Amino acid sequence: MRSDFNITDYAVFLPAINDTYARCLVTETLGNRPFPAGLSIEDLEYWNESNKLWHYPYLLHSIGNYQVGANPDNAVTRADRNTAVVIGDSGGYQIGQGSLKGYNALTPHMPAAAAIDAWNGADDVRSWIFGWLEANSTYAMSIDMPLWAAEEKTESPFSNCTREQLLQMTVNNLQYIDVRRQGHTKWLNVVQGIDNVATEQWWNAVKKFRWGGWALAGGAGSKGGLAQLLYAVLLMRDDGAFAEGLDWVHTLGVSELKWAIVLTAIQRNLRKTNPKLTISFDTSSVFQQGMRRENAYVSPVLTNDAKTWVLPSESSPQSYKKVGSTEPFPFSSAIGDKMTLGHLNVQDWDAFDKRQYDNVSLLLLSNHNIWVTLDAVQRANESAFSTNREDNTPKLYIDCIDLIDAAFAARDWRGFIAKNKGTFDAHSRSIYDKKS
Repeated sequence: MRSDFNITDYAVFLPAINDTYARCLVTETLGNRPFPAGLSIEDLEYWNESNKLWHYPYLLHSIGNYQVGANPDNAVTRADRNTAVVIGDSGGYQIGQGSLKGYNALTPHMPAAAAIDAWNGADDVRSWIFGWLEANSTYAMSIDMPLWAAEEKTESPFSNCTREQLLQMTVNNLQYIDVRRQGHTKWLNVVQGIDNVATEQWWNAVKKFRWGGWALAGGAGSKGGLAQLLYAVLLMRDDGAFAEGLDWVHTLGVSELKWAIVLTAIQRNLRKTNPKLTISFDTSSVFQQGMRRENAYVSPVLTNDAKTWVLPSESSPQSYKKVGSTEPFPFSSAIGDKMTLGHLNVQDWDAFDKRQYDNVSLLLLSNHNIWVTLDAVQRANESAFSTNREDNTPKLYIDCIDLIDAAFAARDWRGFIAKNKGTFDAHSRSIYDKKS
């Protein structure tokens, strides 16, 4: 059972730590509550290198978790940034949705002029986001106004804005950061897109703000599919975006194992230019499954069938009959192998109460899910970049890795991507899609 993960050779997966996990790690107490022998709640803080369970130094945390003006004290804000790498998300998703807690000036489908005026007048919000990220992040994402907000199907306050208006608000945000940054964090300039045309327009407007690196979002990231993401990366490469000092590239909101290996392939090519460059990617799914649905991930057995390259989940056993049980937790992980069902089922109310889990149960379950995800990501990379990769890696994924290498070497990479778009698009579809 591994207690450390390869953080050198592969693209870095970032668990998107939610506020409940961060808070409960420092506020929950055990008392007489059963807990795996020899461990404490602090050992679930996986980014703390002194914990007894397993260690991984990376995490993502979003200010979008909090009420505007809040100054939370939790396991993330207390993280030792000499040993932990904290990627701070600026809450662009919540801003685009108009759901940033405590900021009520934005309402769905506002007239464009009113939405722009509301954001331009939100100096207290910008100041709070900026200050929190400077204080708590190793790398921080810039405050972008996402292009998807202008799509008709959204409920965004910015749905009536044009792409040009969203881009101009973003440039204003970048200028705000540029004159105030103190060097406490390395800022990642967010690159947005809907299609390749929009990505180029966005890139040409924001590329002069070169700080610690970049974040790829929307159609410039995984949401646009592999062909569009590769287009954005090569466009940026040709403009010197990955020179020394621009060492971190984050791809927002992606967790599938197939994306882990193509991002590693892109990282390997970019490291030919900048050996220090790291690509990361994130998801909050581990916490949605563990804390909201109370499900446990099951370690996949990877084969050359793409349908095995998923993280299956099952309901974690919960019953008043399991209170005090010494029956082993049925799913393997660093914490899972030390748990019994009695460590999870602790609330002995009555036979009619369906919830026997408390907050500590959810911490244990989420820690299990994080470990299983990291282990699966590492095994996927080990399979895809081994000498016998055909044994455990789907042919489509191998083809995409090879095409990524060829695209980086191509003189006419635009033509190369267009020629092979079908293969890239097949990678980006769901494995359950009838077209794949």
